[in-house]
Amino acid sequence: MKLLLHIQDYLRGRERPIAYAIAFLTIAVGAAVVIANGSRVTSLDEPEFIAIANNLAFAGRFCDANDILTAYRAPGLVFFLTPFVWMGADIVVLRLINIVLVGLTMVTLFHLIQRHAGPFAGLCAVALVPLWPVVIYASTTLYPQTLAAFLLVLTIWQIDSLRDQFGLWRAVAAGIYCGALILTIPVVLLLFPVLVGYIFFVSKRRLAHIVVFCLLSAGLVSGWIARNSLAFGAFVPVATSSGYNLIAGNTPEARYDTSLNVRFPEEVYTEITDTTEIERNAILTRHALVMMVEDPGRIAVLYGQKFLHWFDYSNKLLSDDVVEGGASSLGTDLRELILLVAYALILVPLLLHIACIRRYPFKPIEVLAICLWIGAGLVYAIFFTRVRFRLPFDWLIIASNGIFIAAVLEQIFAKWRTAERNPEGL
Repeated sequence: MKLLLHIQDYLRGRERPIAYAIAFLTIAVGAAVVIANGSRVTSLDEPEFIAIANNLAFAGRFCDANDILTAYRAPGLVFFLTPFVWMGADIVVLRLINIVLVGLTMVTLFHLIQRHAGPFAGLCAVALVPLWPVVIYASTTLYPQTLAAFLLVLTIWQIDSLRDQFGLWRAVAAGIYCGALILTIPVVLLLFPVLVGYIFFVSKRRLAHIVVFCLLSAGLVSGWIARNSLAFGAFVPVATSSGYNLIAGNTPEARYDTSLNVRFPEEVYTEITDTTEIERNAILTRHALVMMVEDPGRIAVLYGQKFLHWFDYSNKLLSDDVVEGGASSLGTDLRELILLVAYALILVPLLLHIACIRRYPFKPIEVLAICLWIGAGLVYAIFFTRVRFRLPFDWLIIASNGIFIAAVLEQIFAKWRTAERNPEGL
């Protein structure tokens, strides 16, 4: 007991530098993993993102590896990578830059949680982040979820500050971050009302802040929509992958726990032969909607299963089968065990917090976190769910867990100090 109290005394006033040190160590661990992997491709997505970034950097065209104009990939990660590619960064350097984003997100998260629950809660939240291995895995591979996590935490940090800021510049910044977030993971379009609702709840200049936030977010996304309209002569909200994702998640062969190795009805393949990207997206969307309407019972059950799978600790990785050496150097069984134990560190504190909600009520920022975490699952389940897709929103639950754990520990420490000062209970 005395040792723990001494640790608390040591931490008091040092929470911020320690949180920064944990962020730095997380970057160092991620960098070591990247250097150990070298230039080995660990995901099929990486070469595609890099190819588009190369074309954008050196030809000024958002084109795929075959030099064909594309809108299949959401552009956020490509836009982020392009300046570094232009400066000569290879895949290893790009991954290292991706890892730095994790450290910056941890620092931002600390300040967000400190605002609501004090520096010790901020430190607890930061300390919990690297215990979720998916954070390290996604950051050492060029997936958009790491950038999305950074932009999501930045967006929430800015809109949360509107409770104390009467000016508009925070709303401007939040709108820019949110627009970039939508361009990185387009499903945020369907979660946008949740963010607007939070501004309405916390802001004392809600009308002005909401208008500015919406205009800036819409402005960034509209710029990309205008590009697609000029390039393809068609309305493409963000990406043309929505049709494929919708049919892959709802075709008769679709399963709740994977979108892999599913075949569509043969007439679909016949119809998309020799079509453009825009035409394929429209065809796949139409066939998916027809399948959903024709068998609503199957779709309803499948939707529920996909939503429940959103909260799973693991899923099958396509890279294990098609990438040489698999998605990681760890064996599948060992990786599954690590993920199971680590996910318990996310889920168990949340469940305990819910059980103790009368003693430790959720703060508004935690309600926002849970709404986004669950809401994202409801949106992704329309298509299909994967653990990696959940990653940006896991950061928010980890932050909530940090608040809860800090509150419990501080209460325990307070009782111990009372007992130490008054050992006979007098």
